[in-house]
Amino acid sequence: MISTRLQFSLGFLVGAFFVFSGSDSGGNNVILGRNSVISSNRTSRQFPFFPVFWGVGLVRFLNDECDAGNGFVGTCYTRKECNYLGGSNIAYCANHAGACCVFQETCGGSSDLNNTYFVSPGFPSTYTGGSSCVFTIVKQEDACQVRLDFLTLNLAQPNSNGTCNTDALVVTGGASIVPVLCGENSGQHIYVDFNGNTSITVSIFVRSSTVSRSWNIRVRQINCNCPWRAPAGCLQWYESLSGTVRSFNYGSSSVLNGTRQLANMNYGVCVAMAPGYCGIEWSQSSDTYGFSVTGDTFTAVGDGTVGTTSASLTGDDCTTDFVVIPAPILESNNTPLNTDRFCGNGFPTVISYSKQFVLTVVTNGNEVNDTGNRGFSLSFSQVLCDGSLLFGK
Repeated sequence: MISTRLQFSLGFLVGAFFVFSGSDSGGNNVILGRNSVISSNRTSRQFPFFPVFWGVGLVRFLNDECDAGNGFVGTCYTRKECNYLGGSNIAYCANHAGACCVFQETCGGSSDLNNTYFVSPGFPSTYTGGSSCVFTIVKQEDACQVRLDFLTLNLAQPNSNGTCNTDALVVTGGASIVPVLCGENSGQHIYVDFNGNTSITVSIFVRSSTVSRSWNIRVRQINCNCPWRAPAGCLQWYESLSGTVRSFNYGSSSVLNGTRQLANMNYGVCVAMAPGYCGIEWSQSSDTYGFSVTGDTFTAVGDGTVGTTSASLTGDDCTTDFVVIPAPILESNNTPLNTDRFCGNGFPTVISYSKQFVLTVVTNGNEVNDTGNRGFSLSFSQVLCDGSLLFGK
């Protein structure tokens, strides 16, 4: 889980009384005051009686996440520690005993603190500078993984071959292989495993001073024994019963330079199997371009086949760009398919009972002939072990 440390903060109380701090029968640390109990699930430690003099009391709280407002998540520290660590005291936390502290870093910065935001220079204003920007994630002692949330990530589009030759986000230093990204990726996320104690570097290379770009990337380190640590091989990890998975640079705006689909992708998208659920259904989203992975999408639009199963290709027809779903079964007639590859300009609804729930994404290094491809937007819904879908669908 995200690291937490026990902190102490002085607050003003009315009257003089004694405070006792110790452990309850469940091993929880407690502080007993006049009319209050503050508990935290931490290791058991004993503290002696000590007096609280007139007007002053001692309050203890965890460095938990807190709502800093305006879409920011902070960490609850004492005000003094927040200032010492270089954070911004955005809001109160711990019943006004602490400061909801937000950390922002930009080009050349580094941090080992959770809920650090790596932002473009001058954010939220756009950045047109022509120099590259590097941020270093310093590993915490008990961390094994990093989650990067692209709250805002708007970079230059790829060229007609799907290559990020103007702007590029590159992640290095980790044990995970992360593809090079560009274009519109706000709302996406990735997980990266640490490689020993080596720091992870997030670099954004920019090669034009005429592009208006911006980014705001939330950084969270995850402990080795955390239940929501992503499994090995999962660049993306979803823990909901249903949701939507989109390829990188899948966007609602028109296709530029021939394609929005990025070249040289090879990664896994995983969904945590919930208790009582044994399968997962994958279907094309309501967007007409919800699955436009190979071939001439503009032609499919012209003849009215885009987004239909007649434009769907499978198996040996999918050799360059495709998604892989293990052991798929056609939802329409409950027939198992003899292939796990899907491509083309349409997608048939399928169900898979293979464990773990994973969607593999592959694109090659040549997108020139894939005119108008946007990528994919696929919805998933977990299937109960009795065979019924979520919400009785």
